Amino acid sequence: AGVVVARAFYTLRTPKHPAPGEARHLTSSGMGEGRVLSISSSVVYGYVGNKASTFPMQLLGFDVDPINSVQLSNHTGYKIFRGQKLEGVDMDKLMEGLEKNDFLATYTHLMTGYLGKETFIERVSSIVLKMKERNKNLLFVCDPVMGDNGKLYVPEAFISIYRDKLIPHAALVTPNQFEAEKLSESKITDLDSAYQAAAQIVRRGAKNVVITSLELKGRQEDYIDVIAVGESIGKGRYYHLALPRQPGKYSGCGDLCTSLLLVWFTKHPGDFKAILEKTFASIQSVIRRTRTYGTKRCGWTELELIASRGDIALPKITQRASECQVSSACS
Repeated sequence: AGVVVARAFYTLRTPKHPAPGEARHLTSSGMGEGRVLSISSSVVYGYVGNKASTFPMQLLGFDVDPINSVQLSNHTGYKIFRGQKLEGVDMDKLMEGLEKNDFLATYTHLMTGYLGKETFIERVSSIVLKMKERNKNLLFVCDPVMGDNGKLYVPEAFISIYRDKLIPHAALVTPNQFEAEKLSESKITDLDSAYQAAAQIVRRGAKNVVITSLELKGRQEDYIDVIAVGESIGKGRYYHLALPRQPGKYSGCGDLCTSLLLVWFTKHPGDFKAILEKTFASIQSVIRRTRTYGTKRCGWTELELIASRGDIALPKITQRASECQVSSACS
């Protein structure tokens, strides 16, 4: 009897699903901001990949459905880690289930992070096209996770796959400095060359680019720089944000960053001053709390993500983004 009652209550209270082909994008007066299909890595212990990005998006009003390209016991900065990477055929099975249940049309956003194997990223490139067929307004946010500090940790083939098959369909691309250099085939030494690298990625089809961490000569000891380039900002112009460098190594910051950029890009379309300020205010607060209360293991400190929920929901802005023109001062 209890099961029958519970089932009846669920039937009465659950809102109607959207019809096949009808994209679900609910406003603040409805149930949420949208539904995100998030394809990235994940861990059992700690916060990287989907473990770092899902909670912030949910907290800020989005439904999030994760597909884990990689499932590990913990991130690879530890001496020991175990787990597995999905192959392309594994992705095929998951997508078949989503398609046959007419779920693809319910997604308003697609976000990609670390994609693991070459067969897997090839499948993702076809999934982007398929999802855009179901919903022409799909917002695709691409974090081209390939490496950092001068080192690739994916096959070399990923560079051309991102450049030719994923980036042309992205509303927002979020590389770090090393990834931006690989995608643009250029060297970044200052803000002007960072703009040129981002503009080259835009010329390849991306609508907007945020280079999320720049270590520039003469500034790298004290600051991490961020720039945004895109169609809403205009040719020869960009937004710049300088962040005080905080000591330490923190896993999952890039994944957290991309998820927050997706949120604020959706809530403040085209307003990169607000997008950058809110995103990085939260990240700086999370890192500060992690420095104070986090536990350091193997040289890395896991993010104090849940304890920082207030700073994620209501970012306290202390650093302001400036609008700049190439080869001139910022305003």
